[in-house]
Formats: sequence, C-alpha cells, structure tokens
Amino acid sequence: MGKFLLLAFRNVFRNRRRTVMTLMMVGGGVAGLLLVGGFFAFMFRGLRESTIRNGLGHIQIFTAEHFQRDEVHVLDTGISDWRHVAASVRSGDHVRGVAPRIDFYGMLSNGVKSSVFMGSAVEPDSERAMGFSPRIASGRDLGSNSNGEVEALIGTGVAKSMSVKVGDGLTILAVTADGALNGIDVQIVGIVNTGFKDLDDRYLRITLPSAQRLLQTDRVTNLVVGLDDTENTDSVAAILIPELRGQSQPMVIRKWIDLAAYYQQVRTLFSGIFLFLGIIVFFMVLMASVNTLLMAMFERTREIGTMLAMGTPRMWIVALFMVEATLTGLFGAAVGVLGGNLLGVALNISGLHLPPPPGSDVPMAFKVLHVPGLMIGASLLVVISLALASILPAIRASRLQIAEALAHV
Repeated sequence: MGKFLLLAFRNVFRNRRRTVMTLMMVGGGVAGLLLVGGFFAFMFRGLRESTIRNGLGHIQIFTAEHFQRDEVHVLDTGISDWRHVAASVRSGDHVRGVAPRIDFYGMLSNGVKSSVFMGSAVEPDSERAMGFSPRIASGRDLGSNSNGEVEALIGTGVAKSMSVKVGDGLTILAVTADGALNGIDVQIVGIVNTGFKDLDDRYLRITLPSAQRLLQTDRVTNLVVGLDDTENTDSVAAILIPELRGQSQPMVIRKWIDLAAYYQQVRTLFSGIFLFLGIIVFFMVLMASVNTLLMAMFERTREIGTMLAMGTPRMWIVALFMVEATLTGLFGAAVGVLGGNLLGVALNISGLHLPPPPGSDVPMAFKVLHVPGLMIGASLLVVISLALASILPAIRASRLQIAEALAHV
C-alpha cells in the first residue's frame, strides 16, 4: 500500500507545470469560496447583533395566551405579575437585564391631521442597560425624568406626514383595558429611523408608566431578556423553560431567531447565492480536472500498456488514477485554505468599507471571518470534484488494449 501511494505521489508531480496549474485552479476555487463565505458570515453576524441591539433582545417572554387567542381588550393576554417574573429571570446566569414592553395601537393627532400609530412602551433605563437604543435621526432618546411631561419618539415618516419636529406636541388616543377611550398629550423629544419605511410611517415610542396610565392597566405585553453573549441564547432558554412553569400565568419563551423574520429572509437569500457559487465552482473544477486528467492519461498511454503487459490488474489502474486525483485535490485544498486565509487577513487589515446598507448612513466594513466549517466544506468539495473527475480517465485507461497502448506514439 505504501509503494502504491508513493507511486501515485510521484505521478502527481511528474509534470510539475501541469500540476502547478491544476493546484492554482483548485486552490483558487477554494480561496474564492472561503472569501465569499467568510464575508457572508461576517455580514450575518453583524446583522444578527444589530437586530438584537435594535430592541429584539436575545429572548422574549410572553404568556401562553398571547399565541393562543386574540385580545378582546387591551393587554388581557399580557403579563400581570411581570415584576416577579422579571426578578426571577434577572437572577439567572448570563442574563444582562430584563426590560418590560407594551405594544399598543391608537390615533395620533396634531390638531389638524390624524393618523394611526403603532406604539411601543419601554423603560428607557432598562433598555440602555442592555445596550438597546433606537436609531435617533434627530433629537434625543427618552428620559426617565420628564418633569411631568410625557415624552415620545416618532418615526421619520410620522414626523413628515404630521409636519412636526423635535419640541412639538401631539395628542395620542387609545382604547383602555376597560374599553373606554383615553388620551394624553406628548412632547416629541426625538425622531427615529428604524430602517423600515412602513414602520417609520406609524412608529411611536413612549415610556412604560405613560403607556400604563394611557391604557389604565398594570400589565405588559412581554419581557425582553438581554444576555452577555448571543452564543448563550440556547443554554439560557433551556434553563428558563422549567423555571417559568411555576409562575401564576403559563409562560412561553421565544428566542431571537424565532422573531427575526428579516434576518432569516436575508440569510436564506445569501445562503442560496453562496450555494449557487459553490455549484459553479464544483462544475468548473470538475470540467477542468477531467480535461487535465485525460491529457495525463494520453501522455501515459505507453506506460499504462507496459503496466498491463506486466500483469497489473485493470482495477489497479483505475485505483491509481483516482488516488492521484484525490491527492491533487488534497494539495489544492491546502493551497486554497492557506491562500484564502492569507487574503482574508490582508482584507481585514486593509480597512476597506462598502457603501452603507439600506436604512443606514454608516459604511459597512469589508471583513472576512475565518470559519472552520467552511474550510472543511470547501476542501471536501474540491476533493470530491477531482475524485469524480478521475472516473472517466481512469476507466478509459483501464480499457486500453495492450498492443495498441504499446504502439502509441
């Protein structure tokens, strides 16, 4: 077996120029996949963290009724004893903070024009402690001490349609938990850009006490849990599930990935693009390798005939060609992984930036992550491609007639 592998190794480097060209082709395919996949991984990680920091959180806690039926009255499926639940969750490992939220709807008026809004009520201090902050286009974030005034943030679309700016006042109307209509005056302290036009056209944000006074209820819609690291989401969720079973209301949890529809859509889209690129690289390597191996087979026709004349089994010839191709694939994969990682390091050091993504005015850094799973996958792809490419030349070589092979010029 050792002599067989040694012979295959020597045959690979017999024609060094052709071998070098093949290794460059195979290595280039691997390096390209590593660079593209590494950039996609960097982009996915950045989108994941920005989605979480924009207020989604790592875990959200709801009552079981929230998903089982529609609300008859405002917050009748909300969490009633939310302070006790929040204290229980906050004491767990890796938990950075817990923030209550209320989602509500109503009418917004400036005295001349009215519009429907989608409201979100928060505790500003709890949100900021977990690193969550709205994207302020002008003005400032909500404060904890408002000197009796109800502060509010509105979306850029609301500000434009209602012709209001920071410092102006608006009136919001909403249905209370008892079914009555209630209203409060708010002062606009900031205008935010969520990155989604439909949401910017309806968005309003006030403090939790103001919303509870408006809706006349002590309940909250859900609790948002922030962790010290996104990688701990699954482990913390597994611990919280049994702990929440002892609460007065049946509770359920949702991890960020279950709520991040936009993230999932983007990841699915770019994963499809990467799969398409992988298929292209596979067929490029396959077709080029078939051509290279066929040329090698024709050049070695007399050698193959000599081996057959000496009694070498035809299956041994097939195995020899496939081992040579596999070795070429392994060497090419090594070259590609080394070259791809070096190019990735160079790109990361260069400080290149791409134009700002939609909904942002900050240029996006062009960086490449080194993903071990991607390196293994890309290497296996080219090794399998070369092994498959060797089948046709190997079979043709094993079927040569001894007399014709020996007479080949």
